[in-house]
Amino acid sequence: MSAYLSREPVLQAEGFVGRQVELAWLADLLARPSPQNCNLIGEPRSGKSSLLMQVAARQLGAPPEQVGLYVVLRLAELPDHRPYTFWWEMAARLDQAQQAAGLGVALDTATSAPLSAGVTGNGDDDRALFDALDEGIELLLAESACRRIFFLIDDFDLLLRGFTSRDLDWLRALATRYAESLAFVITSSDSLVRLTDKVLRREEIEMQVSSFANTFHDRSLALLTAEESAQLCQETAVAEHQSPLSPEEITFLQRDAGRHPALLKIALGYLFEARQYEKAENVLPTVGGDMRLDGLVEWLCRQLWQRRTAEEQQVLADVCQGGHEPDAILLKRLQRQLGLVEERDGRVTLFADVFAWWVQREMGPGAEREGRTAVSPTASGEFTYLPAKRLLYLDNREVSLTSLEGRLLEYLLAHKNQVCQVDELLAHVWGEGKTRSVVEKAINRLRFKVEPDPKRPRFLLSARGEGYLLRLD
Repeated sequence: MSAYLSREPVLQAEGFVGRQVELAWLADLLARPSPQNCNLIGEPRSGKSSLLMQVAARQLGAPPEQVGLYVVLRLAELPDHRPYTFWWEMAARLDQAQQAAGLGVALDTATSAPLSAGVTGNGDDDRALFDALDEGIELLLAESACRRIFFLIDDFDLLLRGFTSRDLDWLRALATRYAESLAFVITSSDSLVRLTDKVLRREEIEMQVSSFANTFHDRSLALLTAEESAQLCQETAVAEHQSPLSPEEITFLQRDAGRHPALLKIALGYLFEARQYEKAENVLPTVGGDMRLDGLVEWLCRQLWQRRTAEEQQVLADVCQGGHEPDAILLKRLQRQLGLVEERDGRVTLFADVFAWWVQREMGPGAEREGRTAVSPTASGEFTYLPAKRLLYLDNREVSLTSLEGRLLEYLLAHKNQVCQVDELLAHVWGEGKTRSVVEKAINRLRFKVEPDPKRPRFLLSARGEGYLLRLD
């Protein structure tokens, strides 16, 4: 799988598409005589982590012919998010970065001993680590060729559960003391002013804005532009050794996945799969169905909905269902800052057809409740398949199937405990123009999802030289 379809952040410049306006914004602020602190705000899986990594990959902010040091800290990878762990990691990552850059400065970062999850950490321990970090920065700037230091902190929200106003003050102290050489670039789900306000209120501190938060420039990430999303689709096709996408396919993907980076990648994966096994006229309907049954797509839609206020949810519902004039101010925020609403064909609509489908289902009267009808009980549990949802319930597991897998299982169910010839399966499930090898591949994928041990199948059995059968006792 190429970097384009990977669900991990894009760490290198290669494989990163779009966000040219945001990259230019970062380059401008970080290259100023006093580099500016920046906060990239975005919803889950909106590409903010990949954009953050581009600061290091492209050496943004480092003056020509001068050494810039990029210290990366992805908070989701830490064992916990205590202040002690944070300060330890900051000092350790600074030391690692300067060694990797070949600066050859012996930093006394107080992190020679491994970080232990059992260490409680207290005010004195935290202070010692902060002092070590402070001294390490001072030493690098004074005794090496390093002239800029950028701390790139991903998912800053995670810190604020255990952070105190003291920790925020220490961060501001670093930014202020080394203002001409140091800057923080972070990612978060909201402006730092709003996020740190929770810390101040928790400690009952009467301060309108955190001093640290007040030093940051915020940039909200909305959707990719139409040009950027089309570029992402075509470059992904090249990287995955697929034929170029047609204008019809591009338009479908932009509407169904809504120019959202993560949704586009999921849709592209289904498109490339459907191209192999579906007739041309069935490819796009199959992708649309697969998107609506994908667990990650459902999770993303739920996150986008649940993270909204009740008033914002009402605006989204009004846009989706029509009949009510949505609040203009909230509508503009949802459109320009969050990218959840867009203008399409002369009217305001939700950003993605799959998200609109999800909202309609959630807001519909009595939200659909489809009961389970057992197809056949097995010796060890219930084997239940819902064709409308392409969901299989087996031994208290829920298994989501693709369109092809669903058709294959339906045919096998209709002929359960009977051997189905390979040519018979080809004719009824695939149609003309497919080789016998596609049957074996599809059976193996279905086994991987259904069987407790795919190497010792219990349900999907092979009849050597003949075909396959679905055994239900």
